[in-house]
Amino acid sequence: MWLTQLLERNRQCWPDRWALVDERRRLTWSQFHDRTLELARGLAELGIERGDRVAVLSKDRVEVLETYFALARLGALFVPLNHSLAVPEVEDIVARVGAVAVLGESDLLELHPDLPACVRIRMALDKPAFGALGALTADRVLPEVADDDPIAVLHTSATTGRAKGVTVDGASFRAIALGWLVMARPTEDIVMVNCCPLYHGSMVVSLTYLAAGATVVLMPGFTPQRALAAVEEHRATHMWLVPQMLRFMLQAKSSGRTDLSSLREILYGAAPMPLDVYAEAVERLGCGFRQVYGMTEVGGPFVTLGPDEHPAPGDVSVRIPCGRVVPGMSARAVDETGRELPRDEIGEITVRGPGVMQGYWNDPEATREIALDGWIKTGDLGFVDGAGRIHLVDRSKDLIIRAGQNVYPSEIERALMSHPAVRDAAVIGMPDDDYGEVPLAYVVAAPDTRAAELLAHVREQLAPYKRPRRVEFIEQVPRNPAGKIVKKLLRA
Repeated sequence: MWLTQLLERNRQCWPDRWALVDERRRLTWSQFHDRTLELARGLAELGIERGDRVAVLSKDRVEVLETYFALARLGALFVPLNHSLAVPEVEDIVARVGAVAVLGESDLLELHPDLPACVRIRMALDKPAFGALGALTADRVLPEVADDDPIAVLHTSATTGRAKGVTVDGASFRAIALGWLVMARPTEDIVMVNCCPLYHGSMVVSLTYLAAGATVVLMPGFTPQRALAAVEEHRATHMWLVPQMLRFMLQAKSSGRTDLSSLREILYGAAPMPLDVYAEAVERLGCGFRQVYGMTEVGGPFVTLGPDEHPAPGDVSVRIPCGRVVPGMSARAVDETGRELPRDEIGEITVRGPGVMQGYWNDPEATREIALDGWIKTGDLGFVDGAGRIHLVDRSKDLIIRAGQNVYPSEIERALMSHPAVRDAAVIGMPDDDYGEVPLAYVVAAPDTRAAELLAHVREQLAPYKRPRRVEFIEQVPRNPAGKIVKKLLRA
């Protein structure tokens, strides 16, 4: 199985190099390999078997990846849980997947005293009992796990409804990682600070860099100060973050006195990069930027735009494309019938290849809804340009149809964000008797900013039918931990 082979290879090639680092522990590749094997045997001794689902409720730390790799070695499925979910939401996921165990940090487990009846094991990752697992089980024989065996149920970030459980196998992780190794060409000397949570598809970015032998630095949660300090302390060469995190880092008082000279590349994804943030970051950090476009249902990051393809900083008229699909995967824009559209014509982006999921856990109807003639529908509207680069325009569910004309909220958001007083913006459609639907803008702006001022600003950039009918000022645009705007909260 590929995750096990990854550890075996890296132990052989770089036994004494650091693999994982957090604020408490660090592991060499040799230690990571041995601890994973030991932990797999210990979990088997507890009664966890091949095919069992095990939920993991924790902030990012070394033990989380140890557990993922150990469960995969055992043939059990790891089910990462978003630790910011409400108690009923966590219990719903645990019950739906039929988890036999919940492993997590003590303080998070204490929030869930009454887990569903399917759970027979609960254990704290930060207690001595977990560290002692496997110490006396060296002779236990573990099962052979094939690459097409399911090894994880990853839940979507759920910006529009209840999170769906995405069932993936080792072949999915392998396909995405190998394609990424060809495109991004990461090397073993990389030290990457991972600012994103390990509980959904974004964790695959970390797996791809681990596959190259790189060191991954984990944090228990993002703060600008913590991320800046991690780069300086570990002389990080790479960072993986969402654009809003980068904005917060640039705004932090400590950014000007932190040594960030080791940075070579910043990977970003989950949301469009605001061009003002990009221009400032290029000027201040002097490193390259790599866009990551991915989706949990298709294995994680399947499209990338490298540093050499990014536009010149400060060019606010340029939309940054997502990039080209990684080798082994295919992507195209299609119409409602699944017909591939010509270059530069907007349609829904669909994907196929060995990275795609096996399906939604115990939800064949939802699986059928997202499939189209062997392709997976992303729900993203976009097009493929003449150079084979994918450009995203908006989410299909966010599209506003004003008197039969398509209005893309992201285009309005970019126009608003180009105003110097605007800090963040989100646009949704609101009902209108005359036109059916018109744009409504929610804006976070500097004090004393007037709606008329912003409307005049977008008037210079957008056609009349694209302009927002109204601007509402709010203190914060609601975003999930992956940095995506939660528009259902604005619609509510």
